[in-house]
Amino acid sequence: MGSGGLSTVRVLMCALLCAMCLLQVKPVNAVNSINSEITGVENLLKAKQYADADSKALLLLEQALQQQQMSADAFSSLGLLLQNASRFEVSKAIFNAALERYTVEGKLSRMASTLLQLAISERHLSNYAMAMTYVRRAMSIAQIEQDDLLKARLNLELGIIQQEQGEIETALEPLKQALSYFRENNMANEMSLSLLRIGEIYSLLNQGALAHTYYQDAFDSIENTGSPKLLGTIKARMGALALKSGSIKQAIETINESLTLLLTSDDVGAIAQAKMLMGKALVENGDIPKGRDLLKEAMQFASSSGQAKLMKEGRLALAQAYMKEQSFELALAEARTGTIDARKNRDIRGQLSFLSLQLSAFVSLGEFKKALDVQSVIQQLREVLLDSENKSAIEGLQAEIELVRQSRTLEKLEESKQLVLAQAERENLQTTLFWSVSLAALLLTFLVWSRYKQRQQTIILRREVRQQTLILQEKNQELERAYKTLEEVSLRDPLTGLYNRHYLESQLPGEIRRSQFSAKQNIEANKSKQDLLCLLIDIDHFKRINDDYGHMAGDKVLSAFANVLKEVFRQTDLIIRWGGEEFLVVCRQSNREELPELAERCREMVARTSFDIGLEDPINITCSIGFSLLPPDKEDDFDTAWKRTFAVVDYALYATKLSGRNGWVGVIETLKSPRANPTLLDTRFNFPGSRIATSFNNVASITWPDTLDK
Repeated sequence: MGSGGLSTVRVLMCALLCAMCLLQVKPVNAVNSINSEITGVENLLKAKQYADADSKALLLLEQALQQQQMSADAFSSLGLLLQNASRFEVSKAIFNAALERYTVEGKLSRMASTLLQLAISERHLSNYAMAMTYVRRAMSIAQIEQDDLLKARLNLELGIIQQEQGEIETALEPLKQALSYFRENNMANEMSLSLLRIGEIYSLLNQGALAHTYYQDAFDSIENTGSPKLLGTIKARMGALALKSGSIKQAIETINESLTLLLTSDDVGAIAQAKMLMGKALVENGDIPKGRDLLKEAMQFASSSGQAKLMKEGRLALAQAYMKEQSFELALAEARTGTIDARKNRDIRGQLSFLSLQLSAFVSLGEFKKALDVQSVIQQLREVLLDSENKSAIEGLQAEIELVRQSRTLEKLEESKQLVLAQAERENLQTTLFWSVSLAALLLTFLVWSRYKQRQQTIILRREVRQQTLILQEKNQELERAYKTLEEVSLRDPLTGLYNRHYLESQLPGEIRRSQFSAKQNIEANKSKQDLLCLLIDIDHFKRINDDYGHMAGDKVLSAFANVLKEVFRQTDLIIRWGGEEFLVVCRQSNREELPELAERCREMVARTSFDIGLEDPINITCSIGFSLLPPDKEDDFDTAWKRTFAVVDYALYATKLSGRNGWVGVIETLKSPRANPTLLDTRFNFPGSRIATSFNNVASITWPDTLDK
């Protein structure tokens, strides 16, 4: 090759190298530019320039979609940034773009995570139907991928959605499933959030003490390691609970602590929620102007971020503040606006709340005809609510009682009005007679006719009010019956028909007190039938049944197992489905010496029973049992007695499993004097000594666990 040919080759090689460098530099420059734009959005959010941040994010989205330069992960990061700043509408658009990219790339796990974020945004915007759709889609992917962590997070979100929709009892199950996973895997923040949401459910059920326990557990679990945002949110719910119970000063103090924590986290949504609670607390405390300003500030944020629920709560609180100030016209205006918004969102409960405020405002303004019209609308809505949502019976009952009270107040006000009119007429008659005797007959006739017409109107109005009151009383009775039915359902396990933990918590304190009182009255306790006996029974290798035959077979075994327990124990004994394959039995008015006999009878009955699971041949199962006297030693405090007893029977059950299953281990009684060779059970529970019974060879053959974790 000549020198000219070599020169041409060199030039071509240089051009090729330059082109390759440019191709590499271009993507890098594009990525740097996108990162710079995302940082710009973040800076606008920190400066609280939300409108500019929304516009910039949407412009970046449009450009990225046209040029195909932005990755799915970058979309997801931008969506989370906007979601954390409560810009839920814009975050939806960003997450949808990320979902589309992940779908094209076939990344199922990332698709499910993005669907979860979309569900969170829709839930904050009160679009619950769409949120549920996203959760179901994500759950299907999680099942395929066998991603237990994602399942737990989806269960948590599912419980939150159901809770905010008013499906309180339904929401408990997914929340408890999520809590179980987070607790097993030591995920403190997620566990705390699950405890917080369960506490909110118990607060809605008016179980304030139980709700506070869950809130406190949620706070304690992350007090030293949790984020200020979550800690502040928990404190805010504690403050809301104190406000609900009437402890105004405590509520203000707790909400102040919440705001202090939240202001360090820059979570504008949580801060607005806390400010709304503080506004309500200040109004209740009498500082209405300051409280009203905080409520308006929270509503302004809710309006800008599209949070319908926060907007409704703020408007309701603001209308109530106006009522306290006796600014009835302003209260009426807010209540009317709230009613219209609730009607648009098909929120029956919201309509009832605002209509009740309208009723109070009309009564206070003396516009009784309008008040009766509003009352009629309220009654119609309550009938719709009663037909469609029996689970809201408790709230409906309280509202109906308030409505009856307001109706009676209306009747009394109407009677007072007639008395005032009568007095005015008498004065008018005296003045007329004084000035002109000639017109006396005409004026007397007019007054008699006027009084007659007014009396007729009064009779008609009273009759209408009385009829409405009778109708409301009938509805109250229907609601009471529905409440009793709901209460019965909430206290029983739907699969086995046995009582659940709620029933045990309501019955056990009284049983322990009666047993302790009888023991004090009868010194010879062994000769009496006054002991409480506690047995914890677990089906052996139940997971294998589910794995080998399916969950429907497992459900049949659980149902049949419950029937076996009913045959073994008396009708007066408390048989509880404790959870999963565990059952708890509390025998009342029994003798502690009967414990080994009861345990052996139960074990033997289960072992020789054939369980039909819908296959050609039935199966046989065994069970393991741990038992104890309740309480094992003399304790006066219920919480201490029950917690210690359950820890003992749980420990004994675990020892049974470690010792070979299909048997029983338990404590018949504790001793007053120390034993020479205490067992591991005595050491763990600080017993001086104990009398232990077992179905195995002897106490020495028992394998005691080192911990209480199964």
